[in-house]
Amino acid sequence: MDKIYQIIIILIGIFIFCKVLNNVNTPIIKKINKYNPFATSMIFTYMEEPTNFNNEKKIQLLSKNNDVPIFFKLCIKLMKRQFNNLVVLTPNNYREYAKDFPIEMSPKSEYPLRNRVELLSAYVLDQNGGLFISPGTIVYDKKDILSKVNSFDVVTFGESRLNPNTSILGSQANSDFIKIYKKDLTSKFLTNTGNILSNILQNNEFEHYHYSDEFDGTKNERNTKIVVNDYLGKSNISYKNVDNLALISVPYEEILRNKEYYWFNNLSEEQFYETDMFVTRLIKKLL
Repeated sequence: MDKIYQIIIILIGIFIFCKVLNNVNTPIIKKINKYNPFATSMIFTYMEEPTNFNNEKKIQLLSKNNDVPIFFKLCIKLMKRQFNNLVVLTPNNYREYAKDFPIEMSPKSEYPLRNRVELLSAYVLDQNGGLFISPGTIVYDKKDILSKVNSFDVVTFGESRLNPNTSILGSQANSDFIKIYKKDLTSKFLTNTGNILSNILQNNEFEHYHYSDEFDGTKNERNTKIVVNDYLGKSNISYKNVDNLALISVPYEEILRNKEYYWFNNLSEEQFYETDMFVTRLIKKLL
């Protein structure tokens, strides 16, 4: 009986030690955590106040002084429910997770938001590893995604394994893949960046796990690309395979930058829930 008691105490001690290691963010501990059975990958997203947001409204994001549309605030809320290790990057804190980032992340930046977010994802994943999901991603069901991020050099989503969705990307810290991706994005920033990830995956061999577009919600059952107006419309979206649906990748930059959606970005929470949009019904269901 004493031996059983001692074994239980040792196992509890190992568990506590592993959980403590999981919360330490130093280079040496990161390497150790690759072999930590209780290690949890970090999840990152980025948010900034859009240029078409009514500055008289004060919607607080995670106790930070960032005003964001209610849709994105609710997406963050869903992310936090599913992922314990979520880090919301903002113009105020992104350099804590990407120390050598070469440009400024700001709504006033001269560079398009999508280009900046993709570049930031490469730098953040190189330094920290984990999963980077774009703003406005609706977490439907996290499934086993984080276990794949811990096991593979690169985890991608989308229609094609070699031409994936760049809005969702997983990688281990300091991996050969993320170093190449970071280098190529930096050197070719703003010059046909849409093909960079595809070219790297086609011309190199990595331990690569890919989730099809059944998992990222970019195509409907007719294999047609889902656009912003589908989310803001009243008709239901029939996904290719709801059982596989994990992270719904909404075209966030178009919502934030297209003047056509100024009204959507300036809805109050009450107004948002009063609408009969598909995205409203979906978020009500998930929350």
